[in-house]
Order: sequence, then structure tokens, then C-alpha cells
Amino acid sequence: MFTHPSLAFLGLGSMGRPMAERLLAAGYPLAVWNRTGARADALVDAGARRGGTPAAAVEHATVIFIMVSDPPAVEQVLFGPAGAIAGARQGAIVIDCSTIDPSHSREFAERCAAAGHRYVECPVMGSVNQARTGTLVALAAGDADTISEVGPLLLLIARQVVRVGGPGSASTLKLVMNLLVGGLTELLAESISVAEQAGLPLDVLRESLMTSVLASPFLGYKAPQLLERRYDPLFSAHLMLKDLTLVQQLAAEVGASLPALDVIRTQYARAVAAGHGDQDFAVVREVVGRP
Repeated sequence: MFTHPSLAFLGLGSMGRPMAERLLAAGYPLAVWNRTGARADALVDAGARRGGTPAAAVEHATVIFIMVSDPPAVEQVLFGPAGAIAGARQGAIVIDCSTIDPSHSREFAERCAAAGHRYVECPVMGSVNQARTGTLVALAAGDADTISEVGPLLLLIARQVVRVGGPGSASTLKLVMNLLVGGLTELLAESISVAEQAGLPLDVLRESLMTSVLASPFLGYKAPQLLERRYDPLFSAHLMLKDLTLVQQLAAEVGASLPALDVIRTQYARAVAAGHGDQDFAVVREVVGRP
């Protein structure tokens, strides 16, 4: 067990950077790396050490956080020629907060163990606002003692740590949750589209959504985005499409038939193909209800 952990954070995108900021603000020594180096500038100005490569960033770290976009990115950041495993000290703990598929997560756990490191699979639920305020939900899978050891760190970035099981189980849960999030948003977009085209005032629809049995925290922040066509990216359409593709792969692996998923994924694929990939996934509203 590390008495005074030194941290590294690899991947400073829209989610990773505010997560890293919270760890640094808590007083932990922090080294950072990002493929686009300028995204690390504010953290370096605040006291973080910049690593030119993942290997260089982790050379003093006892705990290594990763927050990148997809399985190939995790592969490169961990196991590439200048990847974290090449520079990590023996026994370091790798906490992968990326959303990837369970089969890759299990593989990465095995490869980290073979190299003498511990791996915690820890995707998070929430978006940019929750990352800034430390109110994400961390879905943690792996060795129970290791999760307990890093628990105080996880509670700096999350309001809750859900222990899921062995490697692969947290990724499975995250993909299941994102299928629901993507599907609910797509169906909400369809509801708004047909209401609008039928001439129903959208303020009437809004009031009904917020005061009926359908009201929920999720609708509370997502419905206004769709109704007002506000697409500043909290979670991009491109990333939602990636996650739904991973759900498709998981369904194929386990033999699950998910007919609604095919429709939902197609709508996000249309949004990305129309040039909306970098906007919030609520932008699916712009393609539903249209040929």
C-alpha cells in the first residue's frame, strides 16, 4: 500500500482535464500527459509536471489514471513504444476510466498483471459538469483490496464508488447504462419531432414532461437541450456512437438480440455523418423525423 501516492493522469479531454484538476487541487503530486500538449498547459501552470510521453509522465507515479476515447487509444497509451507500462514503477496501480468494451478491459488487466502492475477498471457515469464538481459515479471492478486502497482518490472525482465485480463487469455496466442514455435521448428527440410537426406548442410538451410521471433528473437537464437546440458538447455524438458500437459488439459476443439498438445507433450514425459528431449527442434531434 502506498502511504503517500504520487499520481499521473493520461488523457486531458473534456472529462479528463477537470478530473485531473480535482486531484491536483487536493494536493497530490501530479504528472500529466495529453496527445495535444496544449491541453495540459493550465494544469502545468497550477503545479502539475508535464510528461512528454505517457512513459515519462508515469515514471514517479504510484497511481496512474487513464481517460481516453476508445480501446485503441488505451492500448497505445498503456502498451505503445512510449506507453505507460514502459515507464511505470513496479507495482503501480492503473485506473482506467475510459469507456471501453469488457473483452479489452480483461485483456488490459491481464497484461498489466503480467508486467507487475495492478489494474482497476473504472469507467464513470456523468458528464463534464459532474467531472468539474466531483459528482461522477465511479464504476469500479478488479481486486477488492486495490479498489479500497484507491477509494479516497476516487472519491475526489466521484460522489459514489460502485463496486461491480471482476475485470469486464464495470465496462459491461457502463455500456448498458449508455445504451439507456442514448436510447432515451433518441426517443425524446422523436417525441419532440412529432409534436413539433403536428403543431403542438413545445412549451406545453416541456411542462408535461417536467410535471408528469416521466419527470426525472435525466429529463431535467437533457430535455431543455433538445427543446432549445443547445448542443454545446457535454458528451459528443461521436462518443455516443462509439459506445453504441461497443454495445453492438458486446451483444454479438453474448448472443443478445437488441433490435432497438440497431435503430438507435443508426440515428446517431446519421448525426455524425451529417457533421454533428463534435456536438452534444442531443443533436440527434436534427436527424430524427426526417428521411
